[in-house]
Amino acid sequence: MVDISPISAQLPWILRLVIASLCGALIGYERAIQRKSAGVRTHIVVAFSSALFMILSKYGFADLMKISGMEYDASRIAAQIVSGISFIGAGTILVKKSQISGLTTAAGVWATAAIGMAIGSGLYFLGIIATAILFIVQMIFHDDTIINKIIMHIRFNIQIEAVNKHGILKTIEKELSANHVENVSVKILYVSDEKIIFFVDGIINNNIDENNIIMALRKYPDIKRISYTSLGK
Repeated sequence: MVDISPISAQLPWILRLVIASLCGALIGYERAIQRKSAGVRTHIVVAFSSALFMILSKYGFADLMKISGMEYDASRIAAQIVSGISFIGAGTILVKKSQISGLTTAAGVWATAAIGMAIGSGLYFLGIIATAILFIVQMIFHDDTIINKIIMHIRFNIQIEAVNKHGILKTIEKELSANHVENVSVKILYVSDEKIIFFVDGIINNNIDENNIIMALRKYPDIKRISYTSLGK
């Protein structure tokens, strides 16, 4: 077996993985604030994997280039691996009642394929370090404890169906303000003589329990239904 690239040459590639992961974390941070399904962990893993695949594409087949008269394009097989694993990862994503799960698992499968390709192409040091980075990211961000300490404010969205009665909008806005919902925006989705449906968008502190806000609104008899979906991080 031939190590196609010495460790000293692979060190700058490690830096690329780290920088890509940090950039992914920054993008994921913004998505997590907006309560989107793909949050910090998923964006880190995807950015990390993409960087690793790119490094493999550029440097993973250097040993074949040294063979005289060799015209075989090994990268074609690698490209098929990327596409094939993407389909497998898509199968781990589940959608149920607007709740999405499995995004990070799918990204992890994709990253694992990249690591396997790195080892298979002879970039042992790169593959091992990539494994360590991925393992640390998955362990640190396994639950939302650390993320909740970093993310101070999140989006709060609800849909309210109420009796079309004078003053109902002011009642809702007053209760939201009392429960520390900031930057409240209310849009009317439907209105008739009997009922009115509002879409409420606001920002709350990440430490506030959304259930308490919903229960505070439910105490009003004119509010008939509240729809709320926590998309998570």
